[in-house]
Amino acid sequence: MSPQQSLKRPIYRAPTGLPDWEGEDGLEKLHEHLQTAVLIELHTIPLYLFAAYSIKDSPLSIYKIISVVKQEMLHLGLSGNVLRAVGGTPRLYGETYTPIYPVGIFYEERVKMELKPATRSNVATFADLEAPLEVPKFGVFRGILPEYHSIGEFYQALLAGLKIISDKYDAEGRVLFQPDSEGQQFHTADGSWYDDAMIRITDLKSAVDALTLVIEQGEGSTGVSVKDTIQTHYEVFSELRDDEEKHPLDCYPVVENPETYKFENSDPKIHKVMLFSDAVYSYLLMTLEKLWRYDGIQRGRLVTNNVMNLMLAILKPVALFLVTLPLESDPTKHAAAPYNRHDFRTGTSTFAQLKELMNAAIAQYPGATEGPLRGVQQAVDNLIDIDTL
Repeated sequence: MSPQQSLKRPIYRAPTGLPDWEGEDGLEKLHEHLQTAVLIELHTIPLYLFAAYSIKDSPLSIYKIISVVKQEMLHLGLSGNVLRAVGGTPRLYGETYTPIYPVGIFYEERVKMELKPATRSNVATFADLEAPLEVPKFGVFRGILPEYHSIGEFYQALLAGLKIISDKYDAEGRVLFQPDSEGQQFHTADGSWYDDAMIRITDLKSAVDALTLVIEQGEGSTGVSVKDTIQTHYEVFSELRDDEEKHPLDCYPVVENPETYKFENSDPKIHKVMLFSDAVYSYLLMTLEKLWRYDGIQRGRLVTNNVMNLMLAILKPVALFLVTLPLESDPTKHAAAPYNRHDFRTGTSTFAQLKELMNAAIAQYPGATEGPLRGVQQAVDNLIDIDTL
């Protein structure tokens, strides 16, 4: 499918309720729940990045939102590690999995997830999305998963199922946690995280520890910080929503829920940059998937050269550049990073296509390489071609 065509909605469906964990399909249901946990994190990351990069001049507000993004990346890694440890393969990229906005998680119109600037009403939606298991009396409660009333309830069910299936396997003398998966998990030693929070899953205890951290930091907490110095995601967005003096939230008038193909004729220069942005985002998702299948000598470089560079040295400056560009078709609106899935052509190197899109984007704004896009070309050149691994 051409990237200029409208993308179809992902066909993944979340679990529809609490399964019979002890049934014959218990492990299959566990894999399904863990894949859903991975996708919950994936759905929120572009949502929050889009909002953060729309803010003009409120460093504290940007920092607050990015701090949540970092934790979502940790949670994505941990959830994927648990899935990999119990014999599953985490998926992020492709028609089945990569989110398209706007969307009601997961494709149920209960809490609408939209790429919008960080307005007061939008961060209020983020607070709703991160609503804790026990909602404070001033909170707005909305169900966001079919048959589950909150992300918190979903995670509690997942944790219970993990314990039940682990006990069942132990009683039957079977191995649930696969020892050959350890080298294919994200962990601190390969540079995946800056402290010891990104752990390898080797047994029930480490799996419970990982999911408990996810729950405590945001996805399923009671809404109260685990530590006095750490805010839950719900607390962060509640503060952004309520404290107008501390968080003025002056935003660029960015186009909402941008679909890249729609800008090809109306805004051809911006369209090239948006295509490049989509390709970078997609290459990042593909790299993350590769890391859950690869434990070779290039693993450390895949983390530093690809994951870190794609996020910080390429995707971020491109997003910050786009929000400064008024649309040619409507100067009252600005461009934005679309976070659309880019479908690379088959039969041609994916990495080569990424470089082609970069060159096409830079050609539209050659002066930007000495300004907001400085270092982007070098960062792309330093990427590892994942097709060769």
